[in-house]
Order: sequence, then C-alpha cells, then structure tokens
Amino acid sequence: MSGFSLVNNFLSASIDAQKKINFFSIIKIFFTTLIIMIICTSFAEADKKKKDEKDCQYCEKYETLEDWPESERPAAFIYEEFDYPEGMFTKKQNDSKKRQGAAGGKVYSRFVKNKGSLNKYQHLMIRDMAYFEALFNEMLNDKKAKVETLEGLKKGREAMRMSLNISPKAKTSEAVLKFWATGKMLHTAYKKNKKKKKKKTKQLTPEITERAAVLANLKKQIATAKVNAQRAATIKAQEEIEATK
Repeated sequence: MSGFSLVNNFLSASIDAQKKINFFSIIKIFFTTLIIMIICTSFAEADKKKKDEKDCQYCEKYETLEDWPESERPAAFIYEEFDYPEGMFTKKQNDSKKRQGAAGGKVYSRFVKNKGSLNKYQHLMIRDMAYFEALFNEMLNDKKAKVETLEGLKKGREAMRMSLNISPKAKTSEAVLKFWATGKMLHTAYKKNKKKKKKKTKQLTPEITERAAVLANLKKQIATAKVNAQRAATIKAQEEIEATK
C-alpha cells in the first residue's frame, strides 16, 4: 500500500470516529418554528398597554372575570380543578393563588427572561409549557383577572398546544399531563445524550491521539524516503560522472 493510500485511509477513519448523533439536532428544525410562534404570540400582548381598539372578543363587554358570569362563558374560560403532576408544585403551593404565582414565575423566566435559550434547552421549554397551562387555568379561578389578559394568554396557549397536536378544545388537565410527560422524557434523553457524549469523548481522545501519532510518523517516513531517493539519485549520477572521466 502506498504512503498516500495510508494517509487517505487514516483521514477517513478519523472523520468516521468523530461523527456524532445529536438527539436534539433532530428536533431543532421542528422547535425553531414553535419558538418563533411562542415569541410572536399574544403573551406579550397580554401585558401591553390598552389601545383604543381592543383585540379581544369578550373584553369589550366584561372587564374582569367577576363581571363575567360562569354560565355565559365558553368552556375554555372555566376553571378546571384537578391534581397536577407530582413535582410540578411544592407542598407549600397548596392553593390557587400560590400556584398562579409559581406558574407565572416559571413562565416569565422561561419564555421572557431566558427566551434566548429556548432552542438550547428544548426539554425545559416543553416542560414549562405545562406551567403556561397552569397559569392560565389558575387565573380562571381569580375573580380579579382581566378578561383582556386571559384572551391574550389563550392565544399563546393555543399556539403552544399545536407543537404536540393538542386540541384547543382539550381540557387543561390533558394538556398539562402531555407537556409535563413529554418534557420529562426529553429531559431523560438529554441527560443520557450528554453522558454518552462525555463517554465518547473520553473513548475517542486516546484513539485520535494515537492515529495522529501514526500519521505524523507516516509523514516522517515519506519525507525520509524522498530524501533517501534524492541522495541515491545524486550518488548514482556522481558515479556515472566519475566513470566517464
């Protein structure tokens, strides 16, 4: 086998050894669209100043939930009481007001304060969509909640539900469980993938180092062979010159 063939084989093996399978790169394109939707939805609209023309259906008639009789509300604006997934709220967060505050803090932190890291930590983004659902639901249990704000949040909630094909008409309990379970599953996969990459790095480093040494030695041998060939040619030429004298 020639020196150049050995070099080519070595380089091919090195490239193959460094190929990685990144779990989250598979869903990166999928979530990029979702992230744009989340940022551009009416979550920001829910907190903006009132305009002359309100972009809502019920807020023109009702200012707060206290003004809006439950009998006249669509199902989406009626509070649902259910048991949230274990670990979602602490034991101290045992009433609606506390859960609303806790969920609001999670939503603000993930989708507003740290929105730049949504694509990096997609498992946390999906998990915290469950808190968005909880925030909306617990606000429905607050008589002082503004109808305009709730209508804005509802639009954001529907955009998020599209990511997992959850129907806009689905109950809050169903959406929360799906977001929470999917988030946990992705988090487990994220941790396994992280460990696998660390393990792979440790395993590959000595191998790559060894191959680099082989390549360096091979290049040295090729260079030496060229020098020796030139010397041999020079000696041969000198011998022929001497023979003609």
